[in-house]
Amino acid sequence: MPRLINWLIASLMTTVTIVITSCGVANHDTATRLSSPAMPTRCTKTGPVVFAVSGRQDSPAPGLTGSMQAAATTAVDSGSAMGLLNVDGNPQLVAASAFSDPSAGNTTALDVDKANYLLQFKTAVAQLRAKAPHVSVLEALDKAGRAVRAACRHGGTIYLADSGLSDTGPVDFCQQGLLQANPADVVAFLRREGDLPHLKGISVVLVGIGDTAPPQHPLSISQRTNLIAIWSAIVKAGGASSVQVDPAPRSGLAPSGVPTVTLVPVPRTPTWKPSDRKFSLPDSGPVGFQPNTAVFRDPVGAAAALKKIAEYLIANPSAKITLSGTTAHWPPGPSSLASDKWLGFRRALACKAVLVRLGVARGRIAARGLGWKFPGYENDQGPDGTLLPGPAEHNRSVILSWR
Repeated sequence: MPRLINWLIASLMTTVTIVITSCGVANHDTATRLSSPAMPTRCTKTGPVVFAVSGRQDSPAPGLTGSMQAAATTAVDSGSAMGLLNVDGNPQLVAASAFSDPSAGNTTALDVDKANYLLQFKTAVAQLRAKAPHVSVLEALDKAGRAVRAACRHGGTIYLADSGLSDTGPVDFCQQGLLQANPADVVAFLRREGDLPHLKGISVVLVGIGDTAPPQHPLSISQRTNLIAIWSAIVKAGGASSVQVDPAPRSGLAPSGVPTVTLVPVPRTPTWKPSDRKFSLPDSGPVGFQPNTAVFRDPVGAAAALKKIAEYLIANPSAKITLSGTTAHWPPGPSSLASDKWLGFRRALACKAVLVRLGVARGRIAARGLGWKFPGYENDQGPDGTLLPGPAEHNRSVILSWR
């Protein structure tokens, strides 16, 4: 008699698929759907563990990294509750169980049962496929937290394995500027909207955040770093006891035959050319500043980005430029304009100081602060005065123009 508690894998069950073709376009709809299983109530020293995994478009096919497999092994050895959550547009817990051995004394049989149990879990992860279109990582985190608390009220662990590029919900990276947004701005927005996930006392491990699959355009190192920072900040603000990043990369093609997601636009860092009579140095690029300061996030990177401009000015001594600092509109209301102009001015002065150190005569560079009063400003205020992270990041820059 087997000593395993079988996994209830909804994603592996046979479903009836109806295909309707109209005007040359095929629409797929799942006619039947299984309800999610419940986490067994079981508190152990290592706590319950929920693996929130995506088998969706534009994210590498699901699989276990070394740390995920180690966590699953520990859960089996300790008899901890385990859950598997499908990360898509409607995240659902599709499997839940806990290993137990009804008879004692047969070590060899026990080891075989554990190995078979882990193999079932590994297979379930590899064959997990999205059921609903789009993807909401924020909702997946919240539901994973609820599943952990259903098994044990005090602690547990979530492994989130996805690219992190949500295309729906409050954290929709299809919104312009959100991929480059300040993590603190994203958290503040979610807090005001009441949309932070409930993760109090839970450890969260982020797996493969920023790792994409075609046709999704890959992220640069800085974009991936900021995406990890955004999700780390959200998890911490949700009350997680810890957040870790699994260094193992996720790679390979995305699964086929799954519902669609929206491609997230990945902006390229603009490159200055002498023919550019007006050029924006975005805060999300190498010439970026620490929040609400005129201190470069990466002084070396900022100097490298400004070096080409300095070399041109040195080679063309008659050329003169103006540096104009722009900002988001924060705090809301017209009273912030003076302070925002002052911040923009100090950021323009910081860029000027770098160009001067690189050999450009000080008198050839003018600096001014525009704050949020400049052509091209995008409204970054929500109806209730909430700062919108994407537009806010778009509005932060230092604009170079010839004079």
